[in-house]
Amino acid sequence: MKRKLGSSILSLSLALVVAAGSAGWPGKEARAAVGTLTVNLTETSEAFKNPNMGFRPSVYIGSTNFPDKEYTSIYKQYIPYTSLENLASDSVQKIKDWSNTAWAGLENRNLKVVPRVVIVYPNVGEYWPDGIPHGDPAQQWLSDTYKNRMVAFIAKLGQAWNNDPRVAAVEFGLFGNWGEQHIYPNKFADGTDRIPLSFQQALGDAYVSAFPNKKVMVRYPETFVNYPFGIQWDSFALPDDAAGGNGEISRDTWRTQINSGEVAYDWGDQSNLGGSPDGTLGSVNNTNYVIDWIMKTHTSSLGWIAEYNAANSAVETGATAMQKVLGYRYVINQASFSGNVTPGGTMNVSFNVVNKGSSPFYYNWPVEASLLRADKTVAWKGLFNADIRQWLPGTNWNASTRTYTNAPATNAVSGSFTIPSNLANGTYTLALSILDPSGWKPSVRFANTNYYSGGRTPIGKVGIGGDPSDQNLGSFSSLKSDNTLSYSLTSGAYDGGVSGGGGGGGDTQAPTAPSGLSQTGVTSSSVALTWSAATDNVGVTAYDVYRGSSLVGTTSSTSFTNTGLAASTSYTFTVKARDAAGNVSAASNAVTVSTSAGSGGGSTVTYEAEASGNTLAGGAVTGACSACSGGSKVGYVGNNSGTLQFNGVNAASAGTATLTISYLNGDATRTAQMSVNGGSAVSVSFPNTGGWTTVGTVQAQVTLAAGNNTIKLSNPSGWAPDFDRIQVAVGGGGGGSDTQAPSAPGSLIVTGKTAASISLSWTASTDNVGVVGYDVYRGGAYVGTTASASYTDSGLAASTSYTYTVKAKDAAGNVSASSNSVTDTTSASGGGGTGLLLDNFDGSPGWPGSNDLGKWAGANSFSNGAGIIESGALKLQYANNGWLGTDVTQSIAGYTKMIVRVKGANGGEQSHFKLSIGGVEKTLADFSGNTITTAYKDIEIDLVANGVNRSAPGQLTMTFWWGGSGTIWIDEIRFA
Repeated sequence: MKRKLGSSILSLSLALVVAAGSAGWPGKEARAAVGTLTVNLTETSEAFKNPNMGFRPSVYIGSTNFPDKEYTSIYKQYIPYTSLENLASDSVQKIKDWSNTAWAGLENRNLKVVPRVVIVYPNVGEYWPDGIPHGDPAQQWLSDTYKNRMVAFIAKLGQAWNNDPRVAAVEFGLFGNWGEQHIYPNKFADGTDRIPLSFQQALGDAYVSAFPNKKVMVRYPETFVNYPFGIQWDSFALPDDAAGGNGEISRDTWRTQINSGEVAYDWGDQSNLGGSPDGTLGSVNNTNYVIDWIMKTHTSSLGWIAEYNAANSAVETGATAMQKVLGYRYVINQASFSGNVTPGGTMNVSFNVVNKGSSPFYYNWPVEASLLRADKTVAWKGLFNADIRQWLPGTNWNASTRTYTNAPATNAVSGSFTIPSNLANGTYTLALSILDPSGWKPSVRFANTNYYSGGRTPIGKVGIGGDPSDQNLGSFSSLKSDNTLSYSLTSGAYDGGVSGGGGGGGDTQAPTAPSGLSQTGVTSSSVALTWSAATDNVGVTAYDVYRGSSLVGTTSSTSFTNTGLAASTSYTFTVKARDAAGNVSAASNAVTVSTSAGSGGGSTVTYEAEASGNTLAGGAVTGACSACSGGSKVGYVGNNSGTLQFNGVNAASAGTATLTISYLNGDATRTAQMSVNGGSAVSVSFPNTGGWTTVGTVQAQVTLAAGNNTIKLSNPSGWAPDFDRIQVAVGGGGGGSDTQAPSAPGSLIVTGKTAASISLSWTASTDNVGVVGYDVYRGGAYVGTTASASYTDSGLAASTSYTYTVKAKDAAGNVSASSNSVTDTTSASGGGGTGLLLDNFDGSPGWPGSNDLGKWAGANSFSNGAGIIESGALKLQYANNGWLGTDVTQSIAGYTKMIVRVKGANGGEQSHFKLSIGGVEKTLADFSGNTITTAYKDIEIDLVANGVNRSAPGQLTMTFWWGGSGTIWIDEIRFA
């Protein structure tokens, strides 16, 4: 008979380290121990299913069959566009109805889907919805009608799928053949076959806005370079498309974005693939070849190869080896826990876990500790404060040693749980699990021999109210054969405890108080606020904003604008955070703000572009914007059909008002046509604000009627900027208006120059209410407005002297005196030449981002990323990989030559890369007949002789996928 340990020994803190065995303990009769127990666990030799990873079959058009497969928990599904929408008026419910029919019962099988919506699937069908012109294999993808329809449709997809637990991730789809964002073998007029940049921006922005809770994947690593998208490499491991894999590696976004793929067996060199799934997995060499690519690209799941024959023993061996590295593989090495807990007392649990797979898990699913009764039902459970997305694999795969050179980190997780006082005394099994939040059920499984059917990993016995009776965990289950897991389509709040919080009554821990509350803008009728985010053991869901003791609004972001206030009035604001369980934080710091004075009995009133009362027509859409006053903006105004109309712009009496328009523009100066109450339109210029996340302002005078007015913004011939809001200052003729001008800007200096631009900065002005912008003058002529204390004037002539001054202005239209003047001379064109400078890579503007024409420029997939600026030149290191693009997008008909000033590390690099411009693509050697040397040299390209379309040159691209490796430096590109 076992002897109970004496109470004097119970006061000791003991640690029992037990050698790993089949149950983690030496034998069934292992003696109970008091205090902290530590156990070493063993990795299983099994491969098994886990969510969102592994072999990923496809469900093709015309099928909704998701067959059971030994290692499959995730399917890609091709969906015809017209199954989800035919008419533009079709509702989101149509998408939901289709999904509920096609995916019925997947939750009961613990299966998830990666949908790809396609319009054209070659040799199968075309699924063009009503209202989109089509027929020309290239032009059908380039219409504004198509673009605007896709933007609206993506928003519908987000409403249907962003919170659907059946959706594991989303493949971008839609554009081009197979929804792969290309039209190969056809080409566009500029000689390319990939989705153009304007469509990347329009559709990319739409996906970001529509799917904040799902990961999105695109086909090519050189596209959507500024978007949080992963890669679907649909020619995975194919030697003919090594550039795609190397581009994926260079993109290096796998830590936060999903990389997936499909092993291509229908084209190219099959020598390392065996020509079929069985040919790959039935050969150790072929299997290892694909595994090498999995590890290098940190790939989560693979298609086509999933169609292997598991009855073939050699093939099954290869499949097992591959499944064990595809995606994540979490192995617990050691765990420690309190062996004895008094009811109402604290149980401490900690464990170490290593990711031995190739990728992370990309969603923040919770980690749970539970106490199981003898029948393995749950008596108590609680959540750790842990983020499994941070359990990363190793890096820098070594194909020779078949290991990562940088081994995966050991992740330590610990929790302190309050055990309910009403939990019955006795012995319980402590188990660990990772839950799918949709139903809070165990789902992601640890790769350990300790496993109970149902998704839990037992680690030891805990005594409640006394010592545990033993440490016998009983028999374990096979992970591979357990098909009992599931999730739910709807889910309430978690009904267990949390680390550091209560033990049995759900989440009772309130978020921390928001901090750093401050005002970011004041008008006579509104106050804009911002604050630092609160934290919570489970998650903050909203912030409540109080004015005095009154709740005035709720937001999920960390900014808020309170409108409808009285002029010249003091208000005090606080903010509180709350979580899904209804726990509310303490109040933030208080901030007291006074609204500005009204304009002589009038006022300054703010109207947000995204307000529901406005009219958005054509392709104009609302999108998220963290820099904007209301957290949103309106974009895609212009280009014939997109319009934004502010409704209900109120004036107490007829007269002239000052209109301040807040906008964003990352391009060269854009224009918009503005009309009031349907009258004649006037053109308003909107200079570059420094990027699509930077807000600037311009002012105009408008004549308003008494009562409500409309102000409409459009552009029939091009794109307008994105719009944040308008502020209308209506004068009343009284003496209370803001008549004080800002102070003059100080210390105006030149901070940089090129042959075509001069960059300026100055000391900010002050104002009694607030400076809203600065007007920049060149030789006394207005050239642009900026909200910041810096500006770059571009499009200048080389070797020419220019003089500048700057004036500040406020929302009431008061303008300061001029700053000091500054005079400087633009640089001579590089190489002694003159003409139109595309880029001289002197760091102004910064690389990547824009060129000296003020247009987009960037690069990716080089060995040194997007390249680096070194001694005034762009250094590009390449190894059969790399893409550079720089927009010309204006007529160069007045120029006959393009001159590239370049040098190479070794010389002779002129055949290592191709240039494409104006519909012509050739190597630099073929374009010029010249050679690169180790010293800088101007290489001339005769645009006329090469048949370049100089009226519409499009984008200059350089691609380095043509069998060469080396380093070049580009000092300058210009047209002469």
